[in-house]
Amino acid sequence: MDQVTANASLSLTLRGPFAARVDGRALEHLSRRAQAMLAYLSQQPDMRAERGLLADLLWSDRSEDQARASLRQELSVLRRALPADLLQANRQHVWLDGTRVHVGDAGGEGFLQGFDLPSEGFEDWLRARRAEDTGRGSEKDTQIMARPAVLLFAFEALSNGENDAMIALGLADDLRTTLSYWRWFPVIGPEAIGWKTPREIGLRDAAAEVGAAYAVTGTLRCLGNRVKISVALTEAETGRSRWSETFEGQLDDIFAFQEEVSRAIVAQLEPQIARAEAQRVARARPATIGPWQLLAQADEIERTGGEGYGTPENNDAQERLMQGAIRQAPDFGPALARLARIWFRRGLLSWVEDTAAAFTASLDYSDRALKADPTLWEAHAFSGLALIFGRHDYPAGEFHSAEAVRLNPSAALARHGLACALEWLGRPEDAPEHLRMIFRLYPQYPGRAPVLGQLASCEMFLGNAGAAQDAARQLLAIAPDYARGLQRCVATFGYFGDETLASKALTRLMEIQPDFDETYVRETYPYERAEHLEMLLDGFRRAGAFD
Repeated sequence: MDQVTANASLSLTLRGPFAARVDGRALEHLSRRAQAMLAYLSQQPDMRAERGLLADLLWSDRSEDQARASLRQELSVLRRALPADLLQANRQHVWLDGTRVHVGDAGGEGFLQGFDLPSEGFEDWLRARRAEDTGRGSEKDTQIMARPAVLLFAFEALSNGENDAMIALGLADDLRTTLSYWRWFPVIGPEAIGWKTPREIGLRDAAAEVGAAYAVTGTLRCLGNRVKISVALTEAETGRSRWSETFEGQLDDIFAFQEEVSRAIVAQLEPQIARAEAQRVARARPATIGPWQLLAQADEIERTGGEGYGTPENNDAQERLMQGAIRQAPDFGPALARLARIWFRRGLLSWVEDTAAAFTASLDYSDRALKADPTLWEAHAFSGLALIFGRHDYPAGEFHSAEAVRLNPSAALARHGLACALEWLGRPEDAPEHLRMIFRLYPQYPGRAPVLGQLASCEMFLGNAGAAQDAARQLLAIAPDYARGLQRCVATFGYFGDETLASKALTRLMEIQPDFDETYVRETYPYERAEHLEMLLDGFRRAGAFD
């Protein structure tokens, strides 16, 4: 097929039968998978998808190597059919030039009517996408507006540089885009109040006008090549400041800096609002506690439950609250996702006798959550983890873990889940990027200890003694009673010959978990690559764990 004009644009029709046109000319010889690829990419943020995820989505029935080879071949053919540079790819991602793609709406016909593909991953996505068009969307909109809304003000430029106002405008716009990934609370953009700042319109009046319970405000100041951004979260009714932070960076790298700041803000807003809601519920003591209020109470228990995964008692308390929530609303996705988390922990930490049944329960709850809302990233995260630990289903586990990050790349928990998947899948070189991003997004992340444990193991597998032992020392300092973390410390210090710290960690581990043995390690560290399990066991043996 001849290459079409370089600057031509692509028009896609996704409602009703699939159709693709370049400057009015129909592309009639695209393969079914090429059509599926265009449809999927056009529905993603920035029309971009992770390469491995796309291969698994379109060739779910093939091995990873076969799927990636098929993707390379399909990309080569599809590029020749499309305008030059409209479809691009690198080792990590595949994307469309969104400025040259138009997705038309032919009316009330169904999404990709009559379209199917012999690939389970794509069919799952297609069912979920069609479900969004069945009327449940309006119901979700009603449900989300029952939660406390957040108003995003325009950011104010405090300096008078030629481009400062445009940078402030871009920051607010970038933050609004990043907030679109955020699914716990409804976000009202600055356009609702005419892109005004609090200096131009009273915060309380503006929030009351749009029905927001909280407001996010910000200022920007440029000093030479330095830029300083200050952000605050305010409770609208009382005017009380709930959180504030200042970020500093370089103007030379303003776009990357804006993105990093946006993600950090989103990651930290959620726990701050959840904490404020929990306190508000405690003050108000309403006669009837609704599902979202029960969720706020459970999240407060999670935040105050200590390092690691908390205690069995804390998780039991959360379960009682979440069971109460789903008695009121059986399809309440966030509560179902929390229950998936609770049962995953019970299986992982052997808090119940039948760990296999615990992982099955986790999967059942995450499946129910995803049926209620296919875009619920937390349900994807725990589905991925339960599939890896409970079923050793690595490809499906990676798919759900990557999907959680795609749906909410600002969520520390989503990054944590994907890093877990990458570690167990034998790709420790890819996990540290996500693990370190967690601390940039949310420095006080409640799961800091498990993150440090994973970081220690991944760096150990990569032969980075200094980085591995540094992570293990931090873990030992902040969570000396966290059994799973102590196991990582023992293996790391033992492997690299630090007898003093290995002995210290092992002594404490045997006090907390006296039945710890090699069988436990083999059953609860599901590494796909045998050499990684052997390195871990070698570290334990050198520390004297199995003597």
